[in-house]
Amino acid sequence: MAALFLGLAHLLYYRTAQAGFVTDFTGLLHRMDGARFSGVWDCFGFPALHQVTNFFLFFFVKWFGTGGLGWYMVFTSLHMANGLLGFVLAKKIFGQSGHEQPFWPALMASLLFLVLPYQVEAVVWRVCFNFLFCSLNMLASLFFLLKYLEGEKRWHLLWSHGLFVVALFTFELAVALPFMALAVAFFYGKKLNIKQLALPYAILLAAYFLLNKLVLGGWAGHYGEGVHLNADLRLIASNCLKYFTKYLLGWREWPHGEKEALVLFLEKPMVAWAGLAFGLAGFAALVLYKKTGAKLRLVGMSWLLFFLAIAPVSNLYVAYVLHGENDRYGYLASLFFCIGLVGVFDFFPRLLRNGLFTAWLLAAVFFQQKMAAYWQQGAQIVNGLLHDFRWQDAPEVYVLACPENLQGIPMFKDFSRENLALKHALRYVGGKPSSGDFYQVAQFNLNSSADRFTASRDDSTGVFRLQFQQWGNWWWLHGMGLGDYQTPQYRFRTDGNGCRVEMKAWPPVAGAVFIVAQGDRWQEL
Repeated sequence: MAALFLGLAHLLYYRTAQAGFVTDFTGLLHRMDGARFSGVWDCFGFPALHQVTNFFLFFFVKWFGTGGLGWYMVFTSLHMANGLLGFVLAKKIFGQSGHEQPFWPALMASLLFLVLPYQVEAVVWRVCFNFLFCSLNMLASLFFLLKYLEGEKRWHLLWSHGLFVVALFTFELAVALPFMALAVAFFYGKKLNIKQLALPYAILLAAYFLLNKLVLGGWAGHYGEGVHLNADLRLIASNCLKYFTKYLLGWREWPHGEKEALVLFLEKPMVAWAGLAFGLAGFAALVLYKKTGAKLRLVGMSWLLFFLAIAPVSNLYVAYVLHGENDRYGYLASLFFCIGLVGVFDFFPRLLRNGLFTAWLLAAVFFQQKMAAYWQQGAQIVNGLLHDFRWQDAPEVYVLACPENLQGIPMFKDFSRENLALKHALRYVGGKPSSGDFYQVAQFNLNSSADRFTASRDDSTGVFRLQFQQWGNWWWLHGMGLGDYQTPQYRFRTDGNGCRVEMKAWPPVAGAVFIVAQGDRWQEL
């Protein structure tokens, strides 16, 4: 089974071996630049308790650098391992529900998990090790919990709790695990043993949050307690509906108008509250109604695990405009969605059930390959631009336009507000450290690698004009859409299907350069 899953992972992802070294990855390399192993303890300055993650990343950076093969093998192997653990868990869940041949529905669910297009971001983007490894530890923890529930051997429970601790210091998504474990125990029909099961989880969670407070100054790190501890139930309910319908209806691939209409509908308070009420009523029915059928119970508990796994990120923004963005948040939860989906298929006759599974699997592979191709193309353009850059000694570099993303896949996305994305990429990925000042004037989205500009410079006034040669592009900066703005050096103005950049001091400093990205090459103006 492991060979089958690993082979499938390579078939799906081989084209992305050299992709994923963008944006936050260059920020990681900057934090680790010149650092020693002791930097693992404070996560190299990152405000979160991710010591396990940084332990591995430190050695990966030392061993692999920005060579794609090592990273690729680690990430695809982790994805395979998560699929394999998902198969084992799904087999136990289907078996517990009384399925006569749990092997086949478990295989269906784990295959769907492996090929989902929404997994590509986590498997390809090299800063997403935390999502993959945290998921591995959480699934392994649930596996040992199931072993304990079946045989009540205490060492199984110790392994389950120990892996929970490892997951906590890998990524904060692990805070969902105790609630998932209690749901699994309930599904198995076991009476809750407060002393052996619930109490250790409560103690470990309390210690984890207290350590956050002592070390980081807040009860939650990463985005901070103001974000992670936001308990707006309407927002949470709305976002849970978005995640569930994203996997059920595949709206990420819909035309923008229809997709936006659905998302705005799900954001309506009445819809959010109705969804929350329906979910609570369904859970209550599973708990209180003893005659609930085994198949329906399996679907309900699987999707309950889906919502519990997504809960830690359910109060964050759910991206829908572009492909790929934030898909990593649902990586672990998607396994339990797939188990529940196959449980729904099981209500139908064999021929229809197999037809639905085959159609779903083929559609998933088709869109997964599209996503993998976007990452491959994006990497080719990024590497071409880094290779073509030749102004390392320029005192000032005005990057009038460079690609922010390709169909949503990050390229030179920059949240720093310090004009660092291209400069860091040149230093850490391109091997071309630059000493001059960089001014990231504007970025843009690429719809295809063939997108181009018409660009001109007026030497008498210091005005630059850029016009897209196609429709569908727009301006970006700091990860957001861009409108008119100005700095002490220049004014940026949108102008029809393009922009004007007006320099405030002209002529420029001797040796200053003005460049725009044209495909995988730079044009100097």
